[in-house]
Amino acid sequence: MTEIQSNLFSDKVQADSSTVFVLGNGPSLKGVDLHKLSDFPTIGMNAAYRYWHQIDWRPTYYSCLDLVVGMSHKEAIADLIREGRIQNFLLRSNLVDALGELGTNPRVIDFDVLRERVSLLNPPAITTGSHSTLWAASMGYSQIALMGIDGRYVELVSGAEKRDGIVLEIVKQAENPNYFFEDYQQPGDRYNIPNPRPDVHVGAWRDAARKLSRAGVPVFNGNPNSEVRVFPFVSLEAFLGEGAVPHPADEAVTTEEEVSLAEPVAVKQGRLAGFVRQAWWQVAGIGLIVLACMLAALSDGMTSSDFALAGIALLAGGAFSLLLYTRYVVVQHLARLQAETERVRTRLRAVERDI
Repeated sequence: MTEIQSNLFSDKVQADSSTVFVLGNGPSLKGVDLHKLSDFPTIGMNAAYRYWHQIDWRPTYYSCLDLVVGMSHKEAIADLIREGRIQNFLLRSNLVDALGELGTNPRVIDFDVLRERVSLLNPPAITTGSHSTLWAASMGYSQIALMGIDGRYVELVSGAEKRDGIVLEIVKQAENPNYFFEDYQQPGDRYNIPNPRPDVHVGAWRDAARKLSRAGVPVFNGNPNSEVRVFPFVSLEAFLGEGAVPHPADEAVTTEEEVSLAEPVAVKQGRLAGFVRQAWWQVAGIGLIVLACMLAALSDGMTSSDFALAGIALLAGGAFSLLLYTRYVVVQHLARLQAETERVRTRLRAVERDI
């Protein structure tokens, strides 16, 4: 590790109770002693439970946000819930429903329901890694360290066969370069092609970085060779020891400052795109009414009163569309305020526990 670069990061970073470790399952996690993290909150995900059983260790939180992977591991996830060693489970609605009565356990959180209430979870490309990190920020953790987040995949590994759509199934055990232990995937496991379109995972991390930068939550990546280059890099030893040591600027690291420069435009574009997705039919209806009024006026020949009526209809349609957009923006800001309020409450509860 190099010396701290003052132009990149001026303060040393210490792991404490406000720090959460998000554990991806990439090859870079191999050799990491997870027991070293037992004193800190951690988020584990997907099929890593197979390794946790081997070493008798559990994370604080568990997440599985792939619709296919969750159903493929339903029974194992149910066993983890019954076991009671993990504090909370972030799961998709289809799995929560499939778990039946167990899905109503208070430790089970329905991601799709939570996402409607917490704007921090709104980036459209859902990946378990990126949204687990956003979930950590929404819970009030003020600093996040990523481990095992590599961002590179062999799309079709040996031993896998294609099923319907983008679904793959492991049919025989073979070497798998995508994960940190050999039998992460086993025969019968179903999952989606990692990147059904180019850079799905890396793009999701870019979106998450913008959200996290705006929320003021610093994130560090423990793998300097990761394809996810929107966070400063730090070694686990430095993080748990004397502080974070980001790599020099000439190593093609995109700093949070660079991410935040694009934030205003990205936020506006995202808000407009969200409005179009939710209210396009209302705006289209207004447009059709205005068009019908104008065509009706034209069919009889336009008089001055017809011009006036058409103008009023056009102005009314525009005003109503503006009101719809204003309502949408207000709802988004209220959701963000609610998420911030929940973060403050979580921090206050943590302070009360410490006291």
